Order: sequence, then structure tokens, then C-alpha cells
Amino acid sequence: MIPFILWESASKENVLPLTSACNLRCVFCSNLQNPRGVRVYVVPHLPLPLVKSLIPCLDPGRKIIIGEAATRINEGEPFTHPHIWQALETVRERYPQTPLQITTNGTFLDRVAVKRLAAMQPLDVNLSLNSANPEGRRLLMGDCDPGRALDAARLLGDAGVTCHGSLVAMPHLVGWGDLAATCHFLQEQGAATVRVFLPGFTKLAASWLRFDPLAMHRKLSLFVHRQQERMRIPLLLEPFLADAGERLQAEVAGVIAGSAAARAGLQRGEVIRAVHGRQVRCRVGAFRTVERFGRPVLDVARPGLPGDGTEPVLIVKKRRRASGLVMNCDLDWTLVDRVAGVIRQHRARRVLVLTSAWGLPWLQLALPEWERACGSVHLEAVTSRFFGGSITAAGLLTTFDFAVAIKNIKSRVPRPEGTRRGQDYDLLLLPGIAFDSRGRDLLGRFYTHLGALTEAAIRIIS
Repeated sequence: MIPFILWESASKENVLPLTSACNLRCVFCSNLQNPRGVRVYVVPHLPLPLVKSLIPCLDPGRKIIIGEAATRINEGEPFTHPHIWQALETVRERYPQTPLQITTNGTFLDRVAVKRLAAMQPLDVNLSLNSANPEGRRLLMGDCDPGRALDAARLLGDAGVTCHGSLVAMPHLVGWGDLAATCHFLQEQGAATVRVFLPGFTKLAASWLRFDPLAMHRKLSLFVHRQQERMRIPLLLEPFLADAGERLQAEVAGVIAGSAAARAGLQRGEVIRAVHGRQVRCRVGAFRTVERFGRPVLDVARPGLPGDGTEPVLIVKKRRRASGLVMNCDLDWTLVDRVAGVIRQHRARRVLVLTSAWGLPWLQLALPEWERACGSVHLEAVTSRFFGGSITAAGLLTTFDFAVAIKNIKSRVPRPEGTRRGQDYDLLLLPGIAFDSRGRDLLGRFYTHLGALTEAAIRIIS
């Protein structure tokens, strides 16, 4: 199984796995809170020949990712790998112009290492700093030498390596002042952007790690809004949730200084209406479309323009290269189109769509589109009972959670006249992110087991 997972990580996700080892012990690390039975893969330092055999599976037309948990392999600190530099040099030799993205805690990035990274550009470093206060680093990450990571932020900026800072927000442990100081520290060291992550905890988390997730998100949203007014670089909160009255529109959250988008004059708060004359409906769609094209022409709505007027804006960039636009992640409209296509394919009249609690408000904005494809669509948010705690991500839902949701729905939703038990819906749609390529959840159970609870056709949407 491990060789297949490694190949799938490289060929499908464009992630080059190296190791699950990490030199720090973060209090918010999800690996420490997993209930028994979760099937994730912990790999030792992969032998260099194995790493080299995976490199040809990578797609040079997409950004190559190292050190980020985009698959079911527990990603560790890539610079703990004894052959990290040989691996990076092999990647760069084979793909000299493909952008690399490396996620690191910064503890191995001294002056020599940063100089070597600078020679491998185009390359971005995601620096998981979490706190610019040495005591904060010790508390949150168990970092006994926090000065190395703090120096790394400065060294990356001095070397001209694009650095994106991030922090998992734990104000109940380190205070709000620590969060603000960390954001501004990253800016002063030359970070291009800063991302603030809402932490998650499972039912196994210690009491001192727990908080009210909705209340915390509201506080963090206000915090980010206030700090953004004082900062020169884009500051984002993840996840980006749909508030009441939220519209699907391609609003620019920020622009990276010195980028193609900045040279084109784009600014935070402007809204992209179309790319090359084709309407864009959401932030995700606009961002991907702009990245895909070379020299894209945007129709941009700006303050001061009459009515729904727009101005054309040309971004001078290469195909499949970053524009410098920074946008929040809302709803991928291609997913909306895929759902509508599956509904039409099955000629379904009553459809049940299961999603996460925080995904529900976004999908509700797509409901009119789906109801044009069939008679009735019921959206239901599924509670994460297996992981519990504050977990709401669709990717962490299990067949157990979906089964409980289906039973609850059947017990309370009236069955139309003339239908037999189990025929309340004729199509059940599940989020594909909850399953691997073989249709198994994080417990190794196939989604098809849900067929025992309903006679509806079951499809996963990726």
C-alpha cells in the first residue's frame, strides 16, 4: 500500500513526499489527537533512490509541493531528511523552470541553506512561524532554539526568496498581542503574505486546548480585519467562511508587492467580473483562470465606476505562473457544474447532498443552479462524530458520520406518497475529499457500505 500512496501523492497531487519525521512537537499537531483507527501513513526518511523514482511522476506544468500535508501521508519537516539537498537538486535539474513550494518550520534554514534555496528559484517557502516570540515558539512548538526560525524569516527576505508566513492562532495560550506581533514581524522580514489558521481539536484534545470554534472564528475574523488595515501585505484567515448575505464574487483580498498583479494596478477590494471576456463567478474560479492564462485581460469593478461598470486590466505574466493576486477560497464553481451534470446524468428528481457544517452556507449559494437540473435538492450538514471536538472539515468526515446523518434524515424527512421505504431520495452525493481514489474513508471503509441505508444511487463528487 505504501508504494501506491507515494506514487499517488506524486502523480495526482504533485506532492513529493520525503519524510514524516519532525524535529518539533506542536501542541496543535493533528497527529497527536487522532482517535484509534485512523488510517494515515507515517513514513521514515524515504531512501534517495525511491525519492528520485517519484520525481518523474511530477507534473512540470503545476507547482511542485514539498512538506505539506496534501495527502494521507503525515508530512514532517522536509529539512530533517538527510538527503534533502540532493532531492531538491534532482527536482531542479529535471524541471528547471517549475515553481517549487516548500513548507518548513524554519529551524534548519541558516545562511548557507537560504543561499542554496535562492539558487533554486522559482521557489516559494511557506514558513510556519506561529509565534515571533521565543517563549511563544517554545510553548506552541516545543522549539528549544527559537532564534533560528526567527533568523530564517529575515534571511529569506534578504536573499529575495518569496516567503509566505503562517501562524496557527492560539490566542487563548499566547495572547492576542502575540498574534499581532507575529503578523507584523513577518511583514517586516519581507514576507509576501501572512495566513492565520483557525486551529482544530478532536474529542481527545486536552481541556486547555479547547475553545468555542464559532466564537473564535468571529474574533479572529475581526482581528484579521483590524490588522489588515495596519499592514502593507495581504493577511488572510483560513478557513474563509460564508457570512450572512455573502455573495459569490471574485473579490481581491490583496496583491503581492512587486508582482505582475501589482504592476497592473490591482488593489484589495476590487472585484474581477470576467477574464478574457468570460464571466467568473467566484474567487476560486477567477484565481485559477488568471493563473492558467498568459497575459490575461480582466474586467475589474472598481470604486468610483458608475453602476456595474468595469475597466480592462492586463496582467503581463506567463501561462501557469502566479500573478500575485491573493484571494480567499470560497466555492469552486467547477464542482457546482459537476454536481449539476451528475444530477442530469441520473435524471434524478430528489437529491440529497451531504456536506460539512462550514461548507453548507457556500453550497446553499449553488442551490438554484442544482434545482434547475432536477425537482428537489436537499442539503444537509454532517456532524463529525468520529473525530468530534471542533472538527468540521469535509475531508475528515467518515462513513460512520454519513451513516448517522442518513438515519437522522430518514427519521424526520417525510417520505413522498407512492415511494417505498428507502426511496426518499433517488441520488445521494458525497464530498469526494472524504475518500481516497478507491472510495475509502479515513478508517479504510468504502462509501458503498452506505448502500445498506438507502436505495438511492450513491456518487462521490471530487
